[in-house]
Amino acid sequence: MHNHLKIFLVFAVFFAMQKTVAQDIQWDKSYGGQQADILTDVVATPDYGFLVGGSSLSRKSGNKSDIGHGDLDYWIWKMKENGDPEWQKSYGGPGADFLQTAKLTTDGGFILAGTSDAANTNPEAQKSFGGNDFWILKLDAKGNVEWEQRFGGVGQDDLVTLQLTRDGGYIIGGSSDSPAAENTTNPNSKQQDNAGNMDYWVLKLDRKGAIQWQKTFGGNYADLLRSITPTTDGGFVVGGYSNSTQSGSKTNGNYGEGGDFWVLKLNSDGTILWQQTIGGDHDDQLTCVVQTQDGGLVFGGNSNSNASNSKSQNTSDGTDFWLYRTDKDGNPLWQKTYNYGAVDILTSMVVNADQSILLGGYSLTPNASKQKSNNTDGQDDYIALKISDKGDVLWERKVGSKGVDMLRKVIETRDGGYLMAGTSTPVNDNDNVNSNGNNSGSSNGNISGFEQTENQQLKNAKDQLNAELQKQVAATNAAIKNNLDAASQKTKDFLGLKDDLPIKLTPNANALQLGDLLGSGDTQNNNAQASKTLPRSGDKSVGYGNTDFWVVKLRDRTKPTKEKALIEAVPNPATTFTNIIVGFEYTTGTATVVDLAGHTLASFAVSSRTIPIDLSNYTEGIYIVNVTTNVGNESVKVIKGIKN
Repeated sequence: MHNHLKIFLVFAVFFAMQKTVAQDIQWDKSYGGQQADILTDVVATPDYGFLVGGSSLSRKSGNKSDIGHGDLDYWIWKMKENGDPEWQKSYGGPGADFLQTAKLTTDGGFILAGTSDAANTNPEAQKSFGGNDFWILKLDAKGNVEWEQRFGGVGQDDLVTLQLTRDGGYIIGGSSDSPAAENTTNPNSKQQDNAGNMDYWVLKLDRKGAIQWQKTFGGNYADLLRSITPTTDGGFVVGGYSNSTQSGSKTNGNYGEGGDFWVLKLNSDGTILWQQTIGGDHDDQLTCVVQTQDGGLVFGGNSNSNASNSKSQNTSDGTDFWLYRTDKDGNPLWQKTYNYGAVDILTSMVVNADQSILLGGYSLTPNASKQKSNNTDGQDDYIALKISDKGDVLWERKVGSKGVDMLRKVIETRDGGYLMAGTSTPVNDNDNVNSNGNNSGSSNGNISGFEQTENQQLKNAKDQLNAELQKQVAATNAAIKNNLDAASQKTKDFLGLKDDLPIKLTPNANALQLGDLLGSGDTQNNNAQASKTLPRSGDKSVGYGNTDFWVVKLRDRTKPTKEKALIEAVPNPATTFTNIIVGFEYTTGTATVVDLAGHTLASFAVSSRTIPIDLSNYTEGIYIVNVTTNVGNESVKVIKGIKN
């Protein structure tokens, strides 16, 4: 019996270790200039690469090759599977443009969505409605703009999320304090008044970005939309944070001293089918909603509530991850909390093909320093957590540097690995050098007149962005403070929501604070291609500026290596577009579409591993795509189906 106990303990320790060591770091990459670069999304692409997107205040420096358009711009990079860049693009006007999300579209292109301020008066672009507007860009596979749309009212309209819909269109949402437009002749203007302060604002768009319907939902205080997911019945689930009482379109009041999860189930026309308020005795911040394969729902976010009301477990330490799973009608099935440190912030959630759920977030220490000691493992770091469909931990992985690392998203890649992507601050190290071997300062000890002018421009940009974002959340903070007692306010202060702290970049629980991200605006070392080669700190190998995009690739040792096909079509069958994925590198080539009778229907030059094929003018049937390159020739059959 004693020997059996030893064997059991050995296996118990072994399997416990597998939860943390089964994911090896294959590589890490930093992307950025010498000012502030903030990552907000990452998308796996069919060619085994990925696209990262966010916003940049940096000029041409570091490994950023674009000079930028104004203050803060949308900035995206298309990467190969090893993290090396294929191309990068910036989009924006003279004001502040903050990218929130990017998605891969069915034609092999991308769609970008975020917030753009009133300073964007580019005569070639659509005019602003007032304060911040929703701003959507549709790109082709090379990043060229195909169309753009702006939506808004005279107040603050802050887009948070965009999802593709089954009809080829899009569902977008965010928060708005704009009233209904007086001039309703502009179809992109807001059509409904607010119920209170900030309300949910949801718009259904067709494939060209035209509004099919729009809806406003809210109560008398602050209602901040965080997530939308299309459901298998053709409707949508909308989730966010609310501290409104029973008022407006909200049928239940708050549970706690702060705010709660507020979830709405909508039909395909945006009509409310049911709604729920979910929370405990303190503050509960929803960040993600996903639908599971059985039609159920998982609501994820952060909580500092005790076991009370709809919360069944106490918070372990400050603020924890909190998952709440229901059936398709919103009836509770189970809930779990996960604790890593003083403040744990959940930022992403993905349901995998095996019904497991992949979670991403980060853990913050109070007054997080730029230089961490060796005993703060897991603090101010990326966290990836994979759980079963019952919420049990399968594995977890923490990745970080000596700086503060805030994970925005973790995704599974086509090769079975994982990408962890977010924003990282540099270590506080005075020994960093630029590419010329000089200490990080002006190479000749003096600042040129050009550099002084550019420094002032960047300082002005930062000051303007601060002012705009302060307007964005000032009213919301006031409403929250009116509804909190001293105990709840203490927690809010800890999370960075009080007036005298640096404001957050977006009105959500992600705690990306503007002061931390944008730094001082000092650009004395502005050598166009200078980079700071940091001493390796934790898992990070290089950094460029105040904040960088930071992407870490993990390999799952428990999975077999997937062999890439030499050529494939994704999706296949397809109804409108398919993407031909070439599994090898080549320089030049030709793609030809042929029917089964041997007739050539289309022929064109190609140079990319992703080749979009438009099937919209073909009848249903089987077609053959031949790709002839300077390296080799391959063919694939594509089935054109009937559009539902």
